[in-house]
Amino acid sequence: MIINLEYFAFFVLLLAALLLSIKEMSIALDEVDVERFTLWTGVASVIAGLPIILW
Repeated sequence: MIINLEYFAFFVLLLAALLLSIKEMSIALDEVDVERFTLWTGVASVIAGLPIILW
């Protein structure tokens, strides 16, 4: 039971981080900052791939 709650908490944390990085990507696009957009795209890609890598 506790292990399931830990997995749930981990995935909720990953989802929050992914949503934050997507918001930062949007802000970078609004400011036409290509370097920052590229950075946040990379961060979002790593976060999105973590569940598959760790599974």
